[in-house]
Amino acid sequence: MYAKTLETPVAKPLKTAERVYDNIYWRGAAPRISICVPAYKYDVSALMEAIAVCASSGLAELIIYDDGSGDPDLLERIEGHASYTLAAIRVVFAEKNRGRSAARNAAMRHARADWILLLDADMMPDDTRFIERYLDTIDAQWEPAVIVGGYSLKTTPHHKAHALHRWQAEASECVNAEVRRSAPGRYVFSSNVLLHRLVLDAAPFDESFAGWGWEDTDWGLRAHNWFPILHIDNTATHLGLDTDDALMRKYAKSGGNFVLLTRRHPQEAAKMPLFRMAKRFRQLPFRKFLTAVAKVSARTRFLPLGIRGLALKTWRALIYAEAL
Repeated sequence: MYAKTLETPVAKPLKTAERVYDNIYWRGAAPRISICVPAYKYDVSALMEAIAVCASSGLAELIIYDDGSGDPDLLERIEGHASYTLAAIRVVFAEKNRGRSAARNAAMRHARADWILLLDADMMPDDTRFIERYLDTIDAQWEPAVIVGGYSLKTTPHHKAHALHRWQAEASECVNAEVRRSAPGRYVFSSNVLLHRLVLDAAPFDESFAGWGWEDTDWGLRAHNWFPILHIDNTATHLGLDTDDALMRKYAKSGGNFVLLTRRHPQEAAKMPLFRMAKRFRQLPFRKFLTAVAKVSARTRFLPLGIRGLALKTWRALIYAEAL
């Protein structure tokens, strides 16, 4: 029997006003997988088309959850595209933006299948067997589980403005299943992960994580307490790389979430190089000066990319050292 309680409290979802649009294929569908895509101010039309190709057998449904974008033109475009896409699609428009964890929880409440695939809005399947490969894994898996497909940059355009984020993603996130299996709970990226609905019942995303960052790591570690986590090579490409400034703004605002993660999971945190670096940096004098130097170095484009990447890691650890 699977436990339905958590070691740490999780924020209860708040009710929010939603408007729902179903295309003509939704009502008669009998999906084995519900694909949930939270989105915020992002046009998911291309992803709809890609999923329609992958799910041509009718075994998957697609739920687009717009988390309060508030852009009438964008919402009309998404609804219009859903109306003529050859797949079962539900589009949910939330009245207010509530953040990444809340949007994922809300999207999954619309799922009808026992298995739910979470995809970020800026992800794109790397081949047409994407859904089929997950279905094959389900058929071989006799119990509820979390199945992580992985992350790539195979079709992401190369732009100089995104070079630093590309370096960071390739170094830390675009790792194969064999590497991810070395720390199965820590390598859960919610941008491309399949889960049984019993996992969601036992471990929803914690809505006390504010803004961006670390909520999926916390979720993966909690889910791993109750269910197996399987890592396979079934990647999707992340198309939405950030500029230097946008990436560093996200990191700068994620210190509170990092602290929450490390307090929740101290044993796992102790294994993280970033946490160990931040702890050591707390002993350094002149941290503000070092932080400024690391930030400038990370943003200086004439420096070799490896040096910039090291400076980014150092700057991030210094930021987290202040938060710990």
